This record gives sequence, C-alpha cells and structure tokens, in this order.
Amino acid sequence: MIISLAVALIVAVCAILFASNQTKFGGLFNVAYWILVCYIAVSLLVWLFYGIVSLKDKPKKTIIFAGAVVVVIVAGVLLALTDAKMPTEFLLRYGTSETAARLISIACYITYITVIGAVVLMIYSAIKKALKK
Repeated sequence: MIISLAVALIVAVCAILFASNQTKFGGLFNVAYWILVCYIAVSLLVWLFYGIVSLKDKPKKTIIFAGAVVVVIVAGVLLALTDAKMPTEFLLRYGTSETAARLISIACYITYITVIGAVVLMIYSAIKKALKK
C-alpha cells in the first residue's frame, strides 16, 4: 500500500509540474505515462496474485474482489470518456495521439480511484481498531 501511494504521489507531482509549465516540463508527460503503465501492470499482477492465492478457498470473497477490480476499471474508463478532447496543439507538441491521451487519462483515473480507496480503507481500519479498544 505504501508503494502504491508513493507511485501515485510521484505521478501526481509529474502531472502537476507538467500542467504548470508544459514547455519546461514537457518530458514529464512521457515519464508519467510509463510510470502509470508499469504501475497498472504491476497492480493487476498483484491483485490477481492476491485474489488467486489468498482467496481461493473463499469463493464469495473472490467474486467480490473480482467485481471490485472490474468496477474500478469500468469507472476509470467511463470517467475518461466523459473528459473533453485534448487540444490538437497539445497532441502535436508531444507527438502523441488521441488514443494515447485517452489511455493516459484512463490510467490516471484508475490510479486516483485506487489511491482514494486505499486511503478510505486505511481510515476505516484505524477508526474500527480505535472503537474496539
């Protein structure tokens, strides 16, 4: 979870720097893109490994887990599809396509949803633990 939050923080900083000054921090677009690609690939592998190994004897929890993963991915795609289109000068300046920009947007939304979910679960866990005492 700490690694996940650290990666999300790095991507967020890259995105903020890129948005603040696109000419000076133009290279951060590619950095954020590849960090997100690696992050999603590793996250999916960890999720699948966790779901298969730890929940294989509990079919109900495995189905809930798989459903949660699907909901997060679908929510990221739907949020990205409702975004406004990228300006043409932006796409030309950074040599990217509309499809690549959409994929980056989907990855960002999935990252945001995952991080927010992790923070909410940490707060819930801390409150639950405090109330038990």
